[in-house]
Amino acid sequence: MKARMQIIWNGINDTTLLLTLFLWLCTLPFILLLAIPYFGWQVGILAAAIALLAALIVCYALCYFPKIAPREEEKSNATRSSLR
Repeated sequence: MKARMQIIWNGINDTTLLLTLFLWLCTLPFILLLAIPYFGWQVGILAAAIALLAALIVCYALCYFPKIAPREEEKSNATRSSLR
C-alpha cells in the first residue's frame, strides 16, 4: 500500500501542496461569509469542501503532469542575453 501511494504522489512537491492549503485557508472566510447568510451552514460547509477539492485537483494536476518543453528556436532565444 505504501509503494502504491508513493507512485501516486510521485512528483508532488510539499511546498506546492502547502501553498494550496494556505490559499484555501485564506479564501475560506470569504466562502463562508458569502454562503452562510444566504444558504445556511450546510451549504457553506459543502462549498468550502468543494473549494478544497478543486484546489487539490488543480495542485495535483500542476505537479503530476510534466511541463511542456519549449521548441528549439524558443530555447535559443531564451539563452541569449538581452544585455549587449
